[in-house]
Amino acid sequence: FQTMSSKEKGKFEDMAKADKLRYEKEMKNYVPPKGETKKKFKDPNAPKRPPSAFFLFCSEFRPKIKGEHPGLSIGDVAKKLGEMWNNTAADDKQPYEKKAAKLKEKYEKDIAAYRAKGKVDGGKKVVAKAEKSKKKKEEEEDEDEDEEDEDDEEEEEEEDEDDDDDE
Repeated sequence: FQTMSSKEKGKFEDMAKADKLRYEKEMKNYVPPKGETKKKFKDPNAPKRPPSAFFLFCSEFRPKIKGEHPGLSIGDVAKKLGEMWNNTAADDKQPYEKKAAKLKEKYEKDIAAYRAKGKVDGGKKVVAKAEKSKKKKEEEEDEDEDEEDEDDEEEEEEEDEDDDDDE
């Protein structure tokens, strides 16, 4: 391409321009096929799903296995944990299953409250709210306050956001 004269290059540049115009026209009329949607946006403020009984079991026994077998890869540790879980008696699994059930109930309450809150707040700016909520969540994890205090804080934050939107 470097050895070509500007006249010869011009021919290819014209072809490229024509192809670009054709592409832009096709893209204006393009309708993506149904069923292929973009990845669903995951709200960082949404409550996290609770771990299953198996994952609770793994979180307890993973350090022990790594201590006994420091050379094992992550996959091998997971296989060993799976084998241990399958070989564990139902009675020994009970505490993990009870804890998982409690965490699941808490999650269901949290997600219901989150969804109810989401419907009320409909048209507000999501990004600013996400940052504030993330900070608030971190504070909540550090301090387990009463729900009434949290509701008061949320109302104050919403008032602050409304004040920010007015400016």
